[in-house]
Amino acid sequence: MPVIFPAVIFATPCGGRTMALDRKISGSALPDDIGQFENIIAEGNPLYPKFKLLLESYKKLAHHAEGLAHENELLGTQLVELNRSLDLATRIDPMTGLANRRHIKEKVEQEYSRAQRHNRSFSIILADIDNFTRINDTYGYNAGDDVLVEISRVFMGCVRQEDICARWGGEEFLILLPETTIEGALAVAQKIHESIAMTEFKANKPGIRTTISIGLSEYKPGQALFECVSRADHALQQAKKSGKNRYIAEP
Repeated sequence: MPVIFPAVIFATPCGGRTMALDRKISGSALPDDIGQFENIIAEGNPLYPKFKLLLESYKKLAHHAEGLAHENELLGTQLVELNRSLDLATRIDPMTGLANRRHIKEKVEQEYSRAQRHNRSFSIILADIDNFTRINDTYGYNAGDDVLVEISRVFMGCVRQEDICARWGGEEFLILLPETTIEGALAVAQKIHESIAMTEFKANKPGIRTTISIGLSEYKPGQALFECVSRADHALQQAKKSGKNRYIAEP
């Protein structure tokens, strides 16, 4: 932000010329008027010593203004980064980097409103890692955390850019598939199921293998908010009761 100093008026006894210094200092350079003053107020002029003192003060103020402008710019950058970090903290699961439960609920609400306005459908996938407690007990909690992170990457590799993957809680995940029918959701579920079955997680040598149970459901116009999530959860429970390592859709 420019710094404005009051007008400084010099009058030279020789010639009666006057000049006013009333300029904004950006901090990067002194005004051009300074050079004009030095030409007018030459060596030997009784005003010259006072002018030199004022000029030195002027230069110090300009340098100080430049420093303040730089500090202000740094503080602005830091504030932007801090706000960005705070925003991410409210939306992202810190372990997996996926959306957190709060954020995905907001996204489901938004998709629900859009689906109602445009008479469109969307689908929900709920997935649960099979026997995850056994992984923690056998290999340790650090290994379990590594599996969560690697499975999250598998999810991200199986969906479109517009789809949203979230950590719903613990070892359970929710995937929002905008403008997707149950047939499209089944194709995604199959891809996830097969990808995880083929993955050897590097959390512990010689590696960990696991499976996943999936429930999915399609929202259709007229249904209540989060009814699709409830039906996907019901399908997930059916998949687990049926022996796990499978995906079931509830129409």
